[in-house]
Amino acid sequence: MSSISSEKEGSRVSAALRPILQNPELVAKLFSAGSAACFAEAVTLPMDCAKIKLQVEGGTLLSTVRTIAATDGTKGFFRGLVPGLHRQLGFCTIRLGLYDSTKEFYKENLGLDDGLPLRFAAGISTAVAAVCCAQPTEVVKIRMQAAKAGTVRYSGTLSAYYKIAVTEGGRGLWSGLGPNIVRLSICNIGEVVTYDTVKTSILARGWMEDAFPLHFVGAVCAGFVTTTLTSPVDVVKTRYVNSAPRQFRGPLHCAAFLAKEGGFTNFYKGCVPSFFRITGWNLLMFMTYEQVRKVVSKKLTSS
Repeated sequence: MSSISSEKEGSRVSAALRPILQNPELVAKLFSAGSAACFAEAVTLPMDCAKIKLQVEGGTLLSTVRTIAATDGTKGFFRGLVPGLHRQLGFCTIRLGLYDSTKEFYKENLGLDDGLPLRFAAGISTAVAAVCCAQPTEVVKIRMQAAKAGTVRYSGTLSAYYKIAVTEGGRGLWSGLGPNIVRLSICNIGEVVTYDTVKTSILARGWMEDAFPLHFVGAVCAGFVTTTLTSPVDVVKTRYVNSAPRQFRGPLHCAAFLAKEGGFTNFYKGCVPSFFRITGWNLLMFMTYEQVRKVVSKKLTSS
């Protein structure tokens, strides 16, 4: 009986995946989004580690970098690399890889024109789906990066998943789900929607060709908009996810505490490394994504 049920389950999965596998362009976008995001994550992770330390412990960017280097050495700048790669595979594969398909779905079924409302709807929808699927990777990444200098909170990535699941259950693995849905929705508008809007607008006016210079301009615009929009939410999310159990009643309580503690500027702690990290990440990710997508799509359609 178990083998029969396993075969039925396998046939259901195959049936669900068949439309995706039969669409070479979609497969190319999903693969390119995940791989490009992992490459960008690995290169820019040191700035992300510095940003999170600033948000949790305060100080200046220079003092934070010195503290990390003095206490943990080079490996301190790459804390959370493995869950960071897990996170990008889960998040970016969905929020970028499915973005165009979601736009087409809404255009056909809701009658939306190819404008900002359609792009906002697609960006928010794919962001929500990504967070709901991959939030545990975000929790593990933040906790590993935010560990006190010179301490080891978890022995490894799998140990972190296991320890959080055992001690805090699903609530711990999906802690910060609400603020991260808000944050990634805003982030997707800042990154993917901005990049899409800038790119299509420039192409429509004939100012540039669909090549590296255009991808560079789009990525820089996306980095600036994203940093401006997401810094306050990012600070609240980081403090809330990394807080002791029941320290805050919820994200709004955490935000109120931060406002009382340090005022408006508290919500932009780490915004300088965040800008360089987000802009650098967008440059690497979008430029890699565009090239890999073209190569993979060509290979799949010719085979």
